[in-house]
Amino acid sequence: METVLVVAGNVPGVGGMDSGGQAWLTAHAMREYLNWDAHSLVFQTSYLDYPVDWLYNSNVTDETLEAYADTCTFFVFLDSVHPAFGKWLKPHNYCVIGVGTGLRHRADYVLMDQIKHGMSVIVPPQDETVVNRVIGTPFDFVIVDCDEIDSLTRGIEQNGEFTVCHAHTHSSHKGVDVIESLHEQFPDVVFDEISGLSWADAIKRKAKAHVVLDDFLLPTYGLNVLESGVLGQIAISNIGPWCYMIYPDLPFITVNPAVTGISMLECASLQLKRVQSISADVGLKYPNYARPWVLSHHHPAVVAEKWKWYVRWQHSQEVR
Repeated sequence: METVLVVAGNVPGVGGMDSGGQAWLTAHAMREYLNWDAHSLVFQTSYLDYPVDWLYNSNVTDETLEAYADTCTFFVFLDSVHPAFGKWLKPHNYCVIGVGTGLRHRADYVLMDQIKHGMSVIVPPQDETVVNRVIGTPFDFVIVDCDEIDSLTRGIEQNGEFTVCHAHTHSSHKGVDVIESLHEQFPDVVFDEISGLSWADAIKRKAKAHVVLDDFLLPTYGLNVLESGVLGQIAISNIGPWCYMIYPDLPFITVNPAVTGISMLECASLQLKRVQSISADVGLKYPNYARPWVLSHHHPAVVAEKWKWYVRWQHSQEVR
């Protein structure tokens, strides 16, 4: 059995929050499906209110952390290694997972650490904004809390009229200009902008919509799209050709010009018009092609199995 600490680091340019709840979800999946002793540590929380194991300076002491770190067989850091844990780290007992903006801001430094110290970095292989800048280990560690989403939305019905939602944390960074243009082009469509809510409340509200407009800035997809698949919604996002090279069977709609050959706004408008037309024929009941794909790639049990073999591989390198 492994003893694992998953740390949402508190270093310059990275912050201390648990991005996408991935620290807690990773530790929880290791406990639930591998029977490992695993805990997550975060240094601050946000309005998204993701679950936490240990919140620094709140429900855990330095003495407890030191004692736990002494027993750890493996450490996982979000975006960057926290220097306070340096004395416990060996070449084959830790890794960094790149969950997003934090690693993008520090990719050059991370790459140098990989070259100089052999640090292992895992990034989602479909995220070209990161995977092309570091030496990434090729497995998709992103977890979608599928069972919790089902529990939160049980009994919630989709709206009786065609509804499009946009759930974001930082609208200025998510291509909001395209979405505002769609508002103007489709005055008869109900648009629900979801922001400022906890993750659980956002999921409940999002479940009422039929279409999710995702990030129109980065040429990849994130949790918002994957969660829409669990909910049985149609997701429209800026998914670039790199993603389709990694996953040719992606069950989501892209408006990326390198894929479609037309502008993002023109494609988004055409796709939304097409989906709206289909909705009249199917009575707002769309076949859910995306849910099986998300469950087969991102369910906690699936990702935990990957971690089992990855950690075993890391340990095996030490004896060579």
